[in-house]
Amino acid sequence: MAQLDVLLSELANFDAQNDLEGLRRIREQIVAEHPQSVEAAEALYKIGLDLLFRERNLSEAMENFEEAAKRKVAFWSDAARTSFGLCLFHQRRPQKALLELRKVAYQENPSSHTVTALSFIEVIHESDGKTDEAKRTRKDRITQLEKLAYQTENTQAAERGYYLYMLGLAYRDQGSDEIAIQTLQEAKAIGQEALGDELYRSITEALQ
Repeated sequence: MAQLDVLLSELANFDAQNDLEGLRRIREQIVAEHPQSVEAAEALYKIGLDLLFRERNLSEAMENFEEAAKRKVAFWSDAARTSFGLCLFHQRRPQKALLELRKVAYQENPSSHTVTALSFIEVIHESDGKTDEAKRTRKDRITQLEKLAYQTENTQAAERGYYLYMLGLAYRDQGSDEIAIQTLQEAKAIGQEALGDELYRSITEALQ
């Protein structure tokens, strides 16, 4: 059995080479040989993404997402459960999708995963014509984004900029155009260098 640090080193090498087959092989080895590790949860999630987007194998992707979600490794399990919920929605199983997404969305501490799950819940309600439920979910998402923006005020600028950007869009969806513009301008003021080109461009386009 290969040591985990050796496998992680190989993983980094394949990542640098953009070798998708190599990445897949090493991740499967991590899951098989170090199943209780945090890295195994991450590997299961990323194998699921590979199955979904590269192989278009929805059923096997869902199996990996579901297994990763069960590992209870906060970051990767939440990401996997959110992806699992979205796959259920695409299978036209909205109630099951909502059940899984709510497990992520309404945790004690908000995160990028909780607000993402809330955004998907909102989409499901809108697709079902449940306008009031969608509005309530949007309000919950705004509350979480406000808290995240406040928490990152004196930490990573790019992270704060992302939350302000998402908050500005949520305010706009709510019909609060004035505060939406103010929030987006606050995000833009962080600057292109700190935000990165892609996020800065998205904020700029949202202000047009």
